[in-house]
Amino acid sequence: MGLSSFFSNLFGSAKETAVDFADQAENTFEEVKEASEPILDSAAEYLEQTKDAVSEYVEKASDSINDVIDSIKEVITETANEDYKLVTETVVDVSEDGVTDSDSEEEK
Repeated sequence: MGLSSFFSNLFGSAKETAVDFADQAENTFEEVKEASEPILDSAAEYLEQTKDAVSEYVEKASDSINDVIDSIKEVITETANEDYKLVTETVVDVSEDGVTDSDSEEEK
């Protein structure tokens, strides 16, 4: 019987210790929860204000980016048209003989 009472006392005290520890953990959790609620509420409010401010700037940035893209497209189109004009003005047809001054005098 001495051995069984030893184990009973050992496991009984371990059970009490575990229950005490669980109670302390629960109390600590509740305290932390109560302390953090105002901070979380503040953080949520700040996040909402930040979201509003950022969305305003995102809209403005989007408009600015669209303006820049339109401007770049315009410059590219103008440059491409000028390059095409330059290329078409400088193309030489080499399949025909070149015209010289003597050729034009013979035609007269």
